[in-house]
Amino acid sequence: MKKNLFFKVFAILLIVCSLFIFTACNNGDGDNNDVPFTPADHSNALTPKVVLFIGDGMGPNHTYNTELYAGESMYFSSFATKTKVETNSLSGLTDSAASATAMATGKSVYNGTIALDGKTAIMSITELAKRDLYGAGVVTSDEITGATPGGFSAHAKSRNNSAEILLSQKDSPIDLLIGAGSYSDVYTNLFVEKGWTWVESKANLTTERKRFVATFDEVTYADGTDTAPTLTELATYAIDYMELNYPTGYFLMIEGAKIDKASHSNDVSEMINNHLDFDRAIKAVDLKLQAQSLGYSLIVTADHETGGIQKAETIEQITDDLYTTTNHTATNVNLYFKTTLTTVPERLNKELISNTEVFLLCKELLSIA
Repeated sequence: MKKNLFFKVFAILLIVCSLFIFTACNNGDGDNNDVPFTPADHSNALTPKVVLFIGDGMGPNHTYNTELYAGESMYFSSFATKTKVETNSLSGLTDSAASATAMATGKSVYNGTIALDGKTAIMSITELAKRDLYGAGVVTSDEITGATPGGFSAHAKSRNNSAEILLSQKDSPIDLLIGAGSYSDVYTNLFVEKGWTWVESKANLTTERKRFVATFDEVTYADGTDTAPTLTELATYAIDYMELNYPTGYFLMIEGAKIDKASHSNDVSEMINNHLDFDRAIKAVDLKLQAQSLGYSLIVTADHETGGIQKAETIEQITDDLYTTTNHTATNVNLYFKTTLTTVPERLNKELISNTEVFLLCKELLSIA
């Protein structure tokens, strides 16, 4: 009788333990937000937090004229390390798609192509970061299907095919995809089915451990609202999210897209306003990160110059007439670098680097093979 009782108790305990193990294994899924999250160890990285800021179309004279107008230097102009970046693509004069691909993947491609080599997808820095258990996100003042955010979150034959870009972004492993745009339920439902949370107002953004797509009516440069926030607000949200969920390491790309758009229109006032907001976003991110104990690096650069804008000598000369074209130019752009490292990576000691080396720089800082 005692022997039978022993086996009954043993069987019950075995069932209970099996249920516990089954539940624990299932709760280990990264999509379950009720389970405590233990971040990966990235202590081997040079600086485990890397934020790449891209001022679309921002040439050296855009920054010079904005500083002249504002009567003070840009915050990022104070960064100790500076070099220049060559922006050409396989097509020659680059577009944003090819330039974004170069910075995101380290590969030169033809204009219009987004992170593809022929028909083969090229691994981007965000995908490599997620492979190595870092956090990764993309924030832009453009539509999320724009060429620059696309280069860091998608693979597509054409920058003009928004549907192709969206369907590729749906399968991206990144944590955050934030910008402007209005998309039908056909697409939003596909994202939700893949485990994303899709929101369309700032109030619905939380720092919960969920994967967010956030799209707004627009991303503005002043007086942000719930459905039209500023780039600064979105950038600081992304930092708060990453600091909470990936405190030991992450990669973020934050784009100020409207410097380019204003310059295509030769609208110097609009360019300056968006340039100033881009700088405010950089300052806000840096101030947040200065309080953190782990190392970080900020990279500020551009994908190309737009408008061939000339230097003004006085504030009165800052007019639309400074522009010499409505197109991109071959002008080299600046790269500004700030880090908690005591020495900067060797490649930044060169006077000129290629846009593909931005990718290599990010990999080096994160110690990604």
